[in-house]
Order: sequence, then structure tokens, then C-alpha cells
Amino acid sequence: MSVSRRMLPVLVVGIALSWLLPAVTLACRCLPPPSPNFGLEQSDVVFVGKATDVETIEADGWLYGAFKQMMGSEQMYEFETIRVTLEVTTPIKAADESPLILETLASQEQCGIPFQTGKEYFVYAYRSPQGDLKTDMCTRTDTAAKATEDMAVLVEKKERSTVTRVRPPSP
Repeated sequence: MSVSRRMLPVLVVGIALSWLLPAVTLACRCLPPPSPNFGLEQSDVVFVGKATDVETIEADGWLYGAFKQMMGSEQMYEFETIRVTLEVTTPIKAADESPLILETLASQEQCGIPFQTGKEYFVYAYRSPQGDLKTDMCTRTDTAAKATEDMAVLVEKKERSTVTRVRPPSP
């Protein structure tokens, strides 16, 4: 019984420290990727585009982020973020303007996508509550070279839906 009394303070301190200290890394865990058609339905914007600019935005930190919000800013970056500008080459869903700017977390451990200038991507994006376009590894977003299934299914589907059939006039 004396061993358990000595261990209780150590246990309490250990639990308190693990609760108070933030996690060092957050591992990205996604369900298996949805089918291209399901990904299309669930996304706000889908397109093929070439990355023309990739910018890294440093994390604000909680103190500066709280100050920014007190001063009226709606945008706070809790984690390092990538903002990428993409020229839309093949619009599939709601990608009517070009270029489009979207954001993803900079760390792949947090499901961010490592965009590179000059590469072409098949993008599934969603709108944040503030209206910004975002994407991550849990969508089907990938390089166009790796998204051959998506290209085959969705681009063909789009082309079929835009073809209008003209009936010959009835006699």
C-alpha cells in the first residue's frame, strides 16, 4: 500500500503534463479514398490545374493569432500552411474562373499536400466556413500523372454531359 501512495503523485503529474502539453505531431489518418464519383459529389470544386505559385505561410502561434482575432482578422493560421495558385486547365465542377487559389497544411503528417510549382494536379477542393478553398490528402487530390482513374471517369463523364444531341426534325 505504501508503494501506491508514492506512485500517486507521479501518476497525477504525468497525466497533468500530458494534458497540458500539446501533441508534438498529428499523424494523418484518412479512410480509404472515395470513388471518383463520390469525391465529385462531396467536393465543392473539382478541376485539373497547373501550380503556378506555391507560398508557405508561417503559423501565427496562439498568442499572435488571438491578438489578430481581437483586432478583427478572421484568418488565423494555427499551423504552417501552403497557399497554391493553380491555372485551371480542365474544369470539372464549379471551377469557372482561373487561376484558383487554395490552401492545404504544409505538413504531410497533418494531411497536407506537397504542391510543387510547374506540376499539374487533379484537385478536389472544399470551401471553408470563411469561403476559402482547401484541400488535403483525405480527398482524392493528387498529381495528374497519378490520377489516371479520376481523369478517365470524371473527364469522360463531363464530356458526355455537355454533348447535346440534336434530333432530326419530325416529318
